[in-house]
Amino acid sequence: MNNYTVDILTPSKIVAKGIPAESLLVPTVRGQINVLKDHTHIVSKLGTGIVTVFGGEDDPDRYFSVTTGVCKVLDNKVIILANTSEEDHEIDVQRAKEALKHAQEQLQSSLSDEELTKYRRKVERAQLRVQLASYKG
Repeated sequence: MNNYTVDILTPSKIVAKGIPAESLLVPTVRGQINVLKDHTHIVSKLGTGIVTVFGGEDDPDRYFSVTTGVCKVLDNKVIILANTSEEDHEIDVQRAKEALKHAQEQLQSSLSDEELTKYRRKVERAQLRVQLASYKG
């Protein structure tokens, strides 16, 4: 029996809408939360990581990358607003590995504080995408 529906949205697209879920794991800036039936209403800042949607007996489990944003749990609806997100099967692993290599190379050069932060985030995002491409819980 599904307890929630999950929407995952970014500024550029609807990644997933109305996914049935018995439970889900969400990365937040304070750690991972497990949303179960009758979860208290919350709004939390997302961390960069993997959202795991457990569909239960009737629906498959699904996996999504997310980078920063907000997660809102209200009644039987979970809305995730992320800066970037994609589902595991959408990831081009070779492209992610190339992006990781490029960002790591950039970190070896002389960078301003702003550029350093930018390339650290790019490394984190590329590592997440490579991990998610082979991730199954």
